[in-house]
Amino acid sequence: MPNAIVIDSHPDPHADTRELARSILANEAGFATVRFVKDGVDALRAMREQAADLVIMDLELADLPGDAMLEELSTSWPATRILVMSAQRRAGERALLAGAHGCVERCIGLPGLADAVRAVMRGYATFPVASLPTFRRAAINPADPRNLLSRRELTVLRFLAVGYSNKAISTVLSISNKTVSSHKTSIMSKLGVGSLIDLAEFARRHRLAPQELPSPAVLKAHVSAYQA
Repeated sequence: MPNAIVIDSHPDPHADTRELARSILANEAGFATVRFVKDGVDALRAMREQAADLVIMDLELADLPGDAMLEELSTSWPATRILVMSAQRRAGERALLAGAHGCVERCIGLPGLADAVRAVMRGYATFPVASLPTFRRAAINPADPRNLLSRRELTVLRFLAVGYSNKAISTVLSISNKTVSSHKTSIMSKLGVGSLIDLAEFARRHRLAPQELPSPAVLKAHVSAYQA
């Protein structure tokens, strides 16, 4: 029977809501196990311990860029279905381009979530109609950075753009510092940028990075916990 991971970044999660979500996924969508984790680092660690058949996440995570997290999941675990549940504007577009199989608004509620889960687990995609034109434009635009970079390079770009060091990226993605450095060199060459400042500006201009940088203290705490 399938198992799911739900990334619940709410600072004060309600036990009743979690139990209701667990009950809906078990009784209406047939999941044997539902694991709740608090952030992206914990989700990656849980996936490496036991890959989930479904991951439910928001794009606004406490510790990692949500788009990069999505790309890492879809790259490293291609068989896992990913459903984004978000209240953010443009969430459907971002989720679609980063590799999710579906996106629903938080206001849909838990019963509506069950319908979306059943759809993606049956091999269908579920996205807001408003996100489709953007996806079509990106697919036919050879200058779009998503077409210039590999999926892993795009993921590394998102981390670099918000201030993650090579070491932090290698820790989160479980790759060597040398590999991160190689990706960084390739990214800057392909995009024609000469510094990390230019790279960050490029990412923001093309909507590949959030406007607000993560707290260095938060990042250090999460990476230290992941290394433990």
